[in-house]
Amino acid sequence: MRPPRHDVYSCLQAGLAALALATGAAQAHEGRVGQTKHNLAATGKAAVSGRASGELCGFCHSPHNARGKSALWAKAPAPASYRIYASSTLDAKPGQPTGTSKMCLSCHDGTIAMGTPAGSGSAGLQANPMPASSLSNLGTDLSDDHPISFAYTSGLAAQDTQLIDPSLLPDAVALDKDRNVQCTTCHDPHEDRWGSFLTKSDRNGELCITCHRLDGWLESSHQQSRAAVSGGHPAGWPYATVAENACRSCHRPHSARGHERLLILAEEEANCLLCHSGQVARADIRREIQKRSAHDPTRTLGVHDPTETSANMRRHVECSDCHNPHAASADHGRPSTYIPLGATLAQMRGLGASGVPLDKATYEYEVCFKCHGDVSGTVSGRIGRDVVTTGLRQELGAGSQSRHPILEGVAGSARTISLDPTLSRDARLRCTDCHNNDAGPRAGGVGPDGPHGSIHDVLLERNYATADATPESDQAYALCYKCHLRTSILGNESFPEHRRHIVDQKTPCAVCHDPHGVPAGSGGDHTNLINFASAVVSRAAGGSLGFRDTGQLEGNCTLRCHGREHDQQTYSHTRQPESKRNAAKTRSGNRSR
Repeated sequence: MRPPRHDVYSCLQAGLAALALATGAAQAHEGRVGQTKHNLAATGKAAVSGRASGELCGFCHSPHNARGKSALWAKAPAPASYRIYASSTLDAKPGQPTGTSKMCLSCHDGTIAMGTPAGSGSAGLQANPMPASSLSNLGTDLSDDHPISFAYTSGLAAQDTQLIDPSLLPDAVALDKDRNVQCTTCHDPHEDRWGSFLTKSDRNGELCITCHRLDGWLESSHQQSRAAVSGGHPAGWPYATVAENACRSCHRPHSARGHERLLILAEEEANCLLCHSGQVARADIRREIQKRSAHDPTRTLGVHDPTETSANMRRHVECSDCHNPHAASADHGRPSTYIPLGATLAQMRGLGASGVPLDKATYEYEVCFKCHGDVSGTVSGRIGRDVVTTGLRQELGAGSQSRHPILEGVAGSARTISLDPTLSRDARLRCTDCHNNDAGPRAGGVGPDGPHGSIHDVLLERNYATADATPESDQAYALCYKCHLRTSILGNESFPEHRRHIVDQKTPCAVCHDPHGVPAGSGGDHTNLINFASAVVSRAAGGSLGFRDTGQLEGNCTLRCHGREHDQQTYSHTRQPESKRNAAKTRSGNRSR
């Protein structure tokens, strides 16, 4: 039984309407593609083109006998196996390319001639693969390209908290029907509105931050800096300022030389030094790390990994050990009050005073403790002492007998008579108050702040002479005199034998004092940072070595120093100093003769 005429007419109308819509969509696509490098016709802009001037769609699609499972794909299949992206910080599980990514790679892996479509014909395209020199030729090694063909789920976003939940993605940045990230998530093959066929502009990192929600990014210098960059730079920066390049300042989504984390250059620090060598950023860090004492990241290559811990890391230093490039911003001016953590160290992992790893450091010393909290190897320039410690956590810990006030809650001692009166009596120090650039602002210079490099040993901001027989001067002990008044020290206000030791005997501060601190349980008394240097001070004839604290500004020493025995040698401000007693004995002996 035939259907009623009006039903047949309705079906015909619907079919014609669908055909019109499909034709219109195809024409719209063709119109956009015709203005791009994907127009492979003789009149197009592509480096490789066909002889015919029409059939734009025919280079990729075939209405009949298509090889692909979708999109009427006409191209021959891409190779079966690729080397895929891998990283120790990647939570996603990318596999071999699938879906539209496989389609894109049928040209962009450079293995298949671009003129080998199937179906209705070759559209007259020259049978050549994509030129090997083209940045669009990704090859079969995709380990240097943004990962593709992985499920982007809410579970993944929950696991990696710096990813946006996929339910919040805009329509332009689309996943495929299986909710996978594919080439077409970031690239629209039919339209080149933003350049590189991007689905959204990457100026100011807009495309990247559609998926990546990085802690501290919006406040960071790399997001805000208006510093100009050179367009002809080997880094291939596409925009005029650091802020405009944003993620592209350091990363390249395809053909990155630093495969893990897609860095522009293979060596991690080389990416930082593109700008931080006085060319783009004001601070010339390259000059600092070339000094004799430096945190020089160029000395070790391929050692650092973002997932390393204080317990398993090999000895090295990289810029990202101290700085999070997605969150760091400049410290403006010299602070007049104590700042627990500078802006350049924002969002950095750390190690707490108790040895517990921290996802985010609160204090500067927690960043330093990652490497220096528990030192198992020899530190160049370190002085051998009576009490040997294994790291700064022991020396500066709250249970130490004496220490410089680095940790929170540790107050400056009222017994520190020599302390500069302009400093607060309960002021805390930061590691960088002593370990810093010798030409930086805290040393009165114009160089960058921070422990990048110094002309002084162990990265000290100012000179700190440790060799025995050093003549006393303001310069010899400049670091000590930064906080401790020279007039007070040489005036014997805190120790009646200071001047005799430092000036007359030319004994450095370091012979008696351990600048970080002396941990509890070391045996004997170690107040006032007393921990004798073993190269100068040895055991007395009876085998004893030590200092005994007998009260406020009183004590005695038993040891051998500069060839002289001290057997409970006593000092006190209520008694004559040893030098005066000896002088009195000499005068008495002269009179008796």
